[in-house]
Amino acid sequence: MMSNEKSPKEEQFVEISISTTAGFYPAEGFERAPVHQKVSVLLEKAQKELNIKDIAGWIATVTDGSGKRQVDPARSYLDNGLSGKVEIDWGPSEGGGG
Repeated sequence: MMSNEKSPKEEQFVEISISTTAGFYPAEGFERAPVHQKVSVLLEKAQKELNIKDIAGWIATVTDGSGKRQVDPARSYLDNGLSGKVEIDWGPSEGGGG
């Protein structure tokens, strides 16, 4: 078994709020998550909690100082450059095809 040594820096958390067309997860406030956790973990919780059936084509985005940008759910909050309190908008892509 590998030793699981973590420096205090690695034990950081983010506070997450997910906004969907079906409502908010958590219903009020934010849920604390480790920065190394994949974004998909809380998106799946939100899907179950809010009874969302079909998430095909859905994208997760955040708005920061440089505007709106997409988040990769398969990567961690840290890998997505997210920290502190994060509000994720999750829903069908607004993309216009062409």
